[in-house]
Amino acid sequence: MPPSVFIPPPTVESAVAILDVRSDLLLPEPEDARFFRVVNAGFRQKRKQVANSLAAELSLPKSEVTAWLTAAEIDPMRRAQTLTVAEWVALTRACPSTIAS
Repeated sequence: MPPSVFIPPPTVESAVAILDVRSDLLLPEPEDARFFRVVNAGFRQKRKQVANSLAAELSLPKSEVTAWLTAAEIDPMRRAQTLTVAEWVALTRACPSTIAS
C-alpha cells in the first residue's frame, strides 16, 4: 500500500502477504526436530559453504556431511541460502536420525 493511505504517512512502503497453509506435510511430524536442527546448523555460519557449516555446527567430520549432501544430490560447495525447501527436506532425509538429539 502506498504511504498516502496512512495518517500520518510512513516513510516506508508496506505490503500484504497472503500465506496458504499446506495440508500435506513435507516431512512426517517426528522428523521436524531433525529438519530444524539441520537447517539451523546450515545457517549458523554466514558466508560459508553448507558442508563446512553443517560439519562445524553438528561437530561431525566434513566427509560424513559431504556424503549426506551427495546422497541428497546437493553440491557441498553451495551456500545455505541457495538451497530450496525441497533440498533441505532431501538433506534431512539423507542424514541419520541421531542428528535431532
